[in-house]
Amino acid sequence: MSWCVNFPEDLPVAGGCVVAIGNFDGVHAGHRHLLGLAKADAAYRSLPLVVLTFEPHPRSVLRPEVVLKRLSTPEQKVALLHAAGVDGVAVLPFDLSVAAMTPERFIQEVLVDWLGAVGVCVGENFRFGNKALGNTETLRAAGLDVVAVSLHEDEFGVVSSSRLRGA
Repeated sequence: MSWCVNFPEDLPVAGGCVVAIGNFDGVHAGHRHLLGLAKADAAYRSLPLVVLTFEPHPRSVLRPEVVLKRLSTPEQKVALLHAAGVDGVAVLPFDLSVAAMTPERFIQEVLVDWLGAVGVCVGENFRFGNKALGNTETLRAAGLDVVAVSLHEDEFGVVSSSRLRGA
């Protein structure tokens, strides 16, 4: 399907994996909170933790007229994810054909067939698929175990890449 960084070439992983999904721009405290819970879930299941991320950033494809100031380069992001203790990073090239995928097709082709996902860890506000029609309930309905992580807050509110970009 695409390329992986520092992960076995025989995807899907034999026995499956837990997949944390997101852009992870900057791998900030909110991301590290989600990754910590994903690592705990993967350890409980005795499975590797794979991060699924996208390049270029989906907003760059879906709203090209709006300049997106990145917090990290793709290479820095991968290095930060590995420093956070994930077992592998899968990078899906994001384009209009990926954006047009139905949630069901994304689940089947990307999460199940390509990555071998058994469990998925995402933020509670996670949306995916064409017109953002997919959510945590869509993932559960497809038979995946889902950990929906509450948004991480600090003294200034929800920690997000958007907030950090604006700072």
